[in-house]
Amino acid sequence: MPRFGVMKKRLACVLVVVLVAACTPDSPDEPRAGREREDGSVDTDCSGVPTLVERVRRGWYPGRSPLLSFVVSRPHYVGRPEMPTHTGPWDFLVDVPLVLYGPGVIARRGSTERPASLVDLAPTTARLIGYEGWRRSSGRILNEALAPGSPSPRLVVTIVWDGAGDNALEAHPRSWPFLRSLENRGTSFANATVGSTPSNTPPIHATIGTGAFPRAHGVVSVTQRSGPGRYVDPWDNNESTYLEVPTLGDLYDRDAGNLPHVGVVATVNWHLGMIGHGGRLEGGDRDLAALFDSSGTTYGNSADYEVPPMSEAAALDEATRALDGSDGALDDEWLGHDLSDPALLNSSPAFVGFQQQMIERVIDDHDFGRDRTPDLLYINIKQSDVAGHNWGIYSEEVGEVLKAQDDALRSLVKFLDSHVGRGRWALAVTADHGMMPYPRDSGGWAISGAEVKKDLNAEFDRSDNGVDLIDRVSAHGADVNASELDANATSLDDIAEWLTHYRLAHNAGDRAIPRYLRGRERELLFDAIVIRGRKAVVAC
Repeated sequence: MPRFGVMKKRLACVLVVVLVAACTPDSPDEPRAGREREDGSVDTDCSGVPTLVERVRRGWYPGRSPLLSFVVSRPHYVGRPEMPTHTGPWDFLVDVPLVLYGPGVIARRGSTERPASLVDLAPTTARLIGYEGWRRSSGRILNEALAPGSPSPRLVVTIVWDGAGDNALEAHPRSWPFLRSLENRGTSFANATVGSTPSNTPPIHATIGTGAFPRAHGVVSVTQRSGPGRYVDPWDNNESTYLEVPTLGDLYDRDAGNLPHVGVVATVNWHLGMIGHGGRLEGGDRDLAALFDSSGTTYGNSADYEVPPMSEAAALDEATRALDGSDGALDDEWLGHDLSDPALLNSSPAFVGFQQQMIERVIDDHDFGRDRTPDLLYINIKQSDVAGHNWGIYSEEVGEVLKAQDDALRSLVKFLDSHVGRGRWALAVTADHGMMPYPRDSGGWAISGAEVKKDLNAEFDRSDNGVDLIDRVSAHGADVNASELDANATSLDDIAEWLTHYRLAHNAGDRAIPRYLRGRERELLFDAIVIRGRKAVVAC
């Protein structure tokens, strides 16, 4: 690996991004950051960088986020070629559908161009149910979606199609006709975003629940720093330890004497961020958490949440047989994949259908929407995300899973009409992020985090004390041992500037560069490096 100190340097600019109001919308279709041209000159158009950096800032929490956060140059990402990571501030990862629907409750406005963010869902839901105790100011009330003078609905359902951001829906335009019909019959926000990065499941679900960005609620990624050299799942043991603020469900339920029903139906502990702390909140109670494993059995933390005892292997088997026979042959296969593999089953339309049955069971058995006290139910459908990881955004499998989710949505609307009553419920459908295409589809390079760490330590770790200066490199940044900076006579600014000179050829090491990337070995891999969630060293 060449040392950049002996290479001809180009200009690196340091931007201090001014904090804008948290409810300020993202700018759609922002231009990319400035890049070095083929002739070695520099395109200095950095007009898109402040928007990207602001998304990084919203997602940064001290002590938990990396000291150096990455804005990787599109279409590259930090991760493995066979498992693209969807962590980044770019539009294609943060733009998501946001559709509100409910006859008599939600206005029939169709599509609106007015920007929105998932941080707006909590205050909008609070207004819908008439909860006056909501004081958090991060988001705005989406008043344009609310039917004037309508009574509070008995049930508000929030559904997250995991990973089904705008780019996934655009890749399969025929797979979601019912959701498209709801866009026209309700209110759809064409310029909705998740609002922050890392654009992955735990922080965004906590944003939905709390109406705050990660810089306030404290859940920053799938694993986050918890002391020197220690990295944890933010929902380890299904506990809300790292969720720093209460959710709408927490506050509304407690303030209403714990009379409302608040619950979640999902598959992964990270989805608990939508309902919050449960019994851990002072004055709160154990809200319902129906998390299903791959066998169709609920699991969880019964000390803090009500975990309904449901073991529905027979229902899952029935859904699997229906999928198996959908091609006219009972051969235990779906699109050539073995349906006896639990991991495969969990990313198939069969699990979508099974989960829809369980959602209806939970609503019925636990009396959601049965009385005049508004209830809150949150749902995550994980299969679209898992299918995207397994087979890629443009795969037939993703299209089939999205179609199954659309069919399930149609069934849910019919069920709500019959069991809660038309005009007595409201629905929000969104996603937590988009999908990162496979490198072969995007023309990108899967940046090796291990190689970045090795190269950084080779350049900057000059002491022989046995402690790495760079502790870890993840998809969204570099964890630096700050106590080692002085010992190595360097600074975060030095490391950040160095990274803005880091090229594809440097990261490749001994790995073969694919044919589609040949001739692009000198491409720079980072548009910007954000230091401590504040200023940015920008490659322009």
